[in-house]
Order: sequence, then structure tokens, then C-alpha cells
Amino acid sequence: MTELQKKILEIMKVFDRVCRENDLRYYMLGGTMLGAVRHKGFIPWDDDADFGLPRRDYEQLLTFKDEQLPEGYQLRHFSKESGVPYAFIRLEDIRTTCIETRRSGSGYVGGVYIDIFPLDADGNVLPLRIVKEYRVSFLKRLLYAHIAEPGAVKNPVKRAVMSIVKKRTDMEALVRKLDATVKRYGVAKENLPQWGEARFSNYLGHWGRKESVPRRVFDGEIRQRKYFAFDFRRGEKISAAPGGRRKEYEFEGHRFFGPVDSAGYLTALYGYDYMMPPKEEERCGHPAIIELEQSYLDVIERKNADKR
Repeated sequence: MTELQKKILEIMKVFDRVCRENDLRYYMLGGTMLGAVRHKGFIPWDDDADFGLPRRDYEQLLTFKDEQLPEGYQLRHFSKESGVPYAFIRLEDIRTTCIETRRSGSGYVGGVYIDIFPLDADGNVLPLRIVKEYRVSFLKRLLYAHIAEPGAVKNPVKRAVMSIVKKRTDMEALVRKLDATVKRYGVAKENLPQWGEARFSNYLGHWGRKESVPRRVFDGEIRQRKYFAFDFRRGEKISAAPGGRRKEYEFEGHRFFGPVDSAGYLTALYGYDYMMPPKEEERCGHPAIIELEQSYLDVIERKNADKR
């Protein structure tokens, strides 16, 4: 492991402990889950970690105050403070500094982190999922105009459009809108009768609609809404335990929870050849300024002093 990966692993262990102590369900997502299966730890060139919680558990985590976390760690979210350019939670080590180059336009400064996403209920009707993805993707593009690194976009037409978007929209309003959009869809699907198989979706993640998968992939339980009396279909009425099953995976000598059907999940995101590492030129991380021995709070204080 790199020194950065060691620090991320420490944050992962804190997150795991907090979730276990408070009976919160979580799953490794994306490259973190791929690393657990393919490498039993970090993908060698990876420099972040992703987790997801079902919406109810996610909202409960959001209510935690800093005093409920081990010393030196903080949950960062737009509902807790201003200036956060993300619609999901970050658990950060406040004794470190991480300034992501690709998102430096927002001016956000934080510590080394793990990303924590909400997993919302989703329907099994593909056209509706496509519409949802486009709406979320549109909001993400508007938000990108605010957070993109200066000079990252070379196309002059795109730069001009982004400049107009930045002047006519508010970053924090877009973050709230993005969160409300995915949450609204999820609540509606959770409360209404559902045709076909229930799903979990993470539209805030990197892979968009690909991250909407049958819920049984996560918890191993076949789940279907009970039929109404007027339902013309025939067949077994299937239900499942609310929490479903859980499965642990080895990750750098520790154990973390992930989707029960790891093959089903990873195939949905990466295709059937997910066990095959990408070509050398396709292996990349997230460019950032990292200080493992300096708190981002000191960086902010120094910036404010320079302004004065």
C-alpha cells in the first residue's frame, strides 16, 4: 500500500466500526468492491474508497455529530456546512489535507476521505431509469461548471457555456437540487407498489444507470411487492427480511461488508471481464495535493490570513 492508501484504510476502519456499533448497513461500492474481489485490497493505482448505505441508514448517519466519531474524524455534507460541492457524505481525517485538482474550482479544501453514497429504491422499468439518469446527469453537468479545475476544459464553446452556467446558477442550490432529485425518486419507489424486482440505485456514483442493480445483488434476498387483488398476474407472493443477508470480504487484512452477489454487482459496472486489469495507460487515480501530516484547517486559516 501507498502511504495515502494506508490513511484511507484507517478511515475505512473507523467507518466500519461506527456502522457496526450503530447497526447501520453498508456496502463497498465501485473500485473498492472490485479491489476486494480482484486484489483482496486496494487496486494498486487507486486512491479513494467508496461505500453505500440504504437511504434510511444513510439519513441516520447524517444525524451523527462529530462528538459521536473518534477524535480526528468529521462527516462533511452540504446540510452540515456551506461550501461543500458534493451531494453525498464524505468522512474525512481532519488532521490531513486533500485538495482535488479536478474539482479545485469550487475552492473546497478537506482532509483525506472516503465517499459515502445513498442507495435509493429504484424501479425495474428501463425507460424510467433512463429518464432519471438524464435528469441527474444534467444537474451534475451544471454543477461541474462550478467545481471544474480552471483551464481543465479546452473547448472554447464548452468554456463559454460553463461560464454562463456559473454566472446564472448557484453551486449550493445545485447540490441541494441533486440530492433532492435522487431522494425523491427513491422515496416514491419505496412507498408505491412496484412491478417486478426491487432495485438499489446510486445515481450519484461515477457509473450512473449502471449502478442501478437488483436489490438481491446487495442483500441476497429475492424481494417483490405483494400483488394486489386486482393484479392479473399469477405466481408466488415473495417477500424478504428487511435487512437481508450480509457478506464480508477481506480487504488489506481486514473485513468489510459488500454486495452478497459480488459477481452480479461487478459485472453490472465493469462487464464480464472485471477480473482482468485494464491496460497500463488506462490506470489512473485522482490528481490531488495531499498532505498527510498537515490539517486542512491550518491551510484554510493560512488562506484567510493571506486575504486579510
